[in-house]
Amino acid sequence: MRFFLIFFLGLFFGAGPASAAQPVQQLLQLVDYVGVDYGGAVSAGAVSNEAEYEEMADFVATIRAASEALPAAAASDRIRANARRLETLVAAKGDPAEVSRVAAELRGDLIDAYELAVVPRKSPDLQLGGRLFADNCTSCHGAGGEGNGPLAATLTPPPTDFTDRARYRERTLFGLYNTITHGVQGTEMKGFTQLSDAQRWSLAFYVGQLAPPAEQKAAGEALLLKGEQGGELFDARRLTTMTPADAEARFGEQGGQIMAYLRGHPLSLFGQGESSLAFARHTLAESLAAYRAGRVEQAQRLAVSAYLDGVEPVEGNLDAVDAALRRQVESGMTGYRGMLKKGEPVAAVAAQAEGVSALLKQAEGVLGSTRLSPGAAFVSSMVILLREGLEAILVIAALAAFLIKTGRRDGLRYLYAGILAALGLGGVTWVLSSYVFQIGGAGRELTEGFAALFAAVMLFYVGFWINSKTGVAKWKAFIEGSIKKALGRGSLWGLAGLAFIAVYREFFETVLFYQSLWLQTGEEGRGMIFTAFLVAAALLALLGWMILRYSTRLPLRQFFSVTGVFMFALAIVFTGKGIAALQEAGKIPVNPIDFPRIDLLGIYPNIEGLVVQLLLAVIAVLMLLRERNSGRRPA
Repeated sequence: MRFFLIFFLGLFFGAGPASAAQPVQQLLQLVDYVGVDYGGAVSAGAVSNEAEYEEMADFVATIRAASEALPAAAASDRIRANARRLETLVAAKGDPAEVSRVAAELRGDLIDAYELAVVPRKSPDLQLGGRLFADNCTSCHGAGGEGNGPLAATLTPPPTDFTDRARYRERTLFGLYNTITHGVQGTEMKGFTQLSDAQRWSLAFYVGQLAPPAEQKAAGEALLLKGEQGGELFDARRLTTMTPADAEARFGEQGGQIMAYLRGHPLSLFGQGESSLAFARHTLAESLAAYRAGRVEQAQRLAVSAYLDGVEPVEGNLDAVDAALRRQVESGMTGYRGMLKKGEPVAAVAAQAEGVSALLKQAEGVLGSTRLSPGAAFVSSMVILLREGLEAILVIAALAAFLIKTGRRDGLRYLYAGILAALGLGGVTWVLSSYVFQIGGAGRELTEGFAALFAAVMLFYVGFWINSKTGVAKWKAFIEGSIKKALGRGSLWGLAGLAFIAVYREFFETVLFYQSLWLQTGEEGRGMIFTAFLVAAALLALLGWMILRYSTRLPLRQFFSVTGVFMFALAIVFTGKGIAALQEAGKIPVNPIDFPRIDLLGIYPNIEGLVVQLLLAVIAVLMLLRERNSGRRPA
């Protein structure tokens, strides 16, 4: 069992760029800190604050060393060059504006190269942020955030003054979120990991809007109401990763006004908790811009993120309201990613992106104007648990029936151990992703994809082993050789590992789908979510009981034949789902064809998945025919 836990911990925390997320976020925190505070240490080429300058020198040395230790990525050379450039500028007491510019460039490269999740999953709540600030921050930062709390005089360096306009202009919301999450090394500012991800974002937005005056926010609101400017700033990713100074440099004074308003009124951008599709639309636009500029790899990464972080979290909700539109969005985004992979002409890619963006805008309107009715919430909740739990219950019921039928009820405890371990690790994964670090959609899909393929290999092997016992001679030898000997402790742990994989790969994604469903459902429908969950759980339990009851009534040899075929079928289903997950994560090419899509059977309309599934089906049929022919020969 320890092997499977190590395997999945390594798989989950070591899958691609996501494995670097936490150290990169901490590095980003230092970069933001230098970009904001360097101006308080150096002025006109001379040190104006010796203590702060020493701190800046220490931080840029740490940034340079940390950049050298980061995992390889597409922009690694540029990241390291800018880190060295930052250290050189500080050593030479360079211009604060240039330090801020290099820090901004370094920040953008780190976010893009390591695919960090840089936007909140739902709209930040400024009232919640205000309460959190009052409960946790006023003793140091003061009731109004001016850095004059009761403990401020005892702290070195002093607490941040969030009303300081100069520092406000150089500070990003994502930088504030990072500081709240990780704290600041060497100061009294500790990380607030006890707060949820949503609470930390709410607190970041609250303190991030304290500096701009009311008239600047009012001017930004007026611009947005008139439909003037703001098109590019009306973007969740840009709002959280761009400083107000950058916004003014890029869009003029109006850019600063719009950013000031959006920081104080995030609902204007995110809507009632539905930021996903807005994120998808704008990330798709960034992907197209990268493709136009010849940055194909970056365009592909952004396209994957647009789907996994933007569309997939609300697919179930959209399905309940407009299933046809959900299929159109999914098909359009798959086509777009395929065109990027093939290097299609820019004009054709742009046309595809424009069509997909229109569909996303339509979906935004559907979800933004429609709270799921109690009936729709009930159906969606039922579908989520039945869809995600069906494969797991089939595998577990089949394994339990196998142990019971062969007289090895003692092996059930191994099976239960695998299930409990999967639920425990799934819970830990969920808590870590909510309170410690964010897991991008690509990381989730990689975990699910590799888990499904690993399960498919094990199921195929189990199916082969079971089927090999159905021949007359082999059957006689198996019975006489003792089932207990054949099912030793190693085999039982293998079955436990298979149960672990079947449950774990579904647990985390199920939680995420229910979180999204909860946000889309009004108060009157949330009780139906619980009701549907219980009904679906009862249906899954009934299905498992039926498999146990009726399959164990079969004669032992016939039971082995049926179970072997069933394991082969499940292996083919898992293979299709695993390949689809890796395709969604952008790790396997996808070539769509005109073919029916059957999610329940893991059948998706693309050449790669169908060819592998067909090959496995042929191998399984040949193995079954071979064993049947050998079974006809006399012992």
